Parts: sequence; structure tokens; C-alpha cells
Amino acid sequence: MWQLIAPVVRWPLYSPTRLVSVVVAVLVVTFVAGELNGDDVTPSAEVPTATASAPAATATPGAAPSGETAPAATPVDPELTASTPATAGTGTEEAGGATDALSDDPAADNPSAAAADAAAAFVAAWARPDLGAAAWGRQVRPLVTVEMWDGGLAETDPARTPDTAVAGEPVQVAINAEEGIFDVPTTSGAWIRVTVARDGEGEPWLASRVETAA
Repeated sequence: MWQLIAPVVRWPLYSPTRLVSVVVAVLVVTFVAGELNGDDVTPSAEVPTATASAPAATATPGAAPSGETAPAATPVDPELTASTPATAGTGTEEAGGATDALSDDPAADNPSAAAADAAAAFVAAWARPDLGAAAWGRQVRPLVTVEMWDGGLAETDPARTPDTAVAGEPVQVAINAEEGIFDVPTTSGAWIRVTVARDGEGEPWLASRVETAA
């Protein structure tokens, strides 16, 4: 066997040039072989990714994703909390117990309140010295009885009425089913006494007398 390979081994040793050529050739062959072996690696030999091997994370409600910081909770405004009704309303009630425009007028079932409203409305229309006679009459006439209008109110000069306005709720002096007396406060500081009357239950209250309260 040595007799066969001895000439091959001794050949590069005959000169430095041959030896360098052989070394370069061996390096080139080794490099090419390494490249070919690298291309032959199959995908199954690759290291599995972390996604494939890692167990699936269980999502927790309210928890921030991995690697992120959960945002701080927004504080609740105590004023907004306090202003929210504990129970839902029907939509017809407002704050403070007030009723909307579709609710029944409390004065409709309260003779005293309806009579007081009539007395205040008369004073507001009657004490208008800034109006002409015709305009003044159109305002006052629907609010008084026929007897009061025909008894002299129709001839009243509006310029001689008090230059004032209603300043508050009328004060009840006396009332029964058909007649009531109320003192109405005004912005001038004076009180005007108004007597109102109606023909029967369910009929409107109308002013039947006006004078300065004692």
C-alpha cells in the first residue's frame, strides 16, 4: 500500500511551489465542502421558535399585555357620582320635585291656589300706567267680572293706576267656595287687596273688587 501512495506524498515535497499549491487546493476543497454541508441542513433541524414552544398565555381581564405597563385607573369624580340619581325616573320629573310642562297644574285642584293666581294676574294687568286705554282694556277685561267692568272699571284712565308690579305670592285673607280675598305685594312696597269670585265649582276666578290693603 505504501508503494502506491508514497509517490503521491513525495510529489509536493519536490519543490516549494508544489507544496503551496497543494495547501491552497486543500483549503479550497475544505471551504467548498463546508458550504455544501450548510445548504443540506433541513428545516426540521432548526431550533423551534419560542412561539411554538411557549405555552399560550391566559388573558386576565384588565391586565396589560406582557412587556407593557398597565395604565393607572382614572379616579372617579365624587361630584359626578353624587349627582347621578340612584334610580331612574319616569322622565316627567325634574330636580327639586318640579314637574314638566305636560304635568297637571297643581292650582287646578286647589281652589285657594287658583284664586290667588287670579288675584295676582289682575294686579299685573291692572297696574299698567304705560298702556293706552284700548290696550289696557284688552288685558284687564278678561280678568274681571261683568259687574266690576260695567261698574266703572271700563272708564278707568290707565295713567292713574299704580306704577308698580307684583312682587311675590298673594296672601290669603279669606276664602270660601265662591269668593276669596287676597293681599298682593307689589314692587312699590304697597299691598293691593283684590276680591275674586266665581259662579260655581270649576268656573274661573275673576276679580270683583280692588282697593289698597289696610
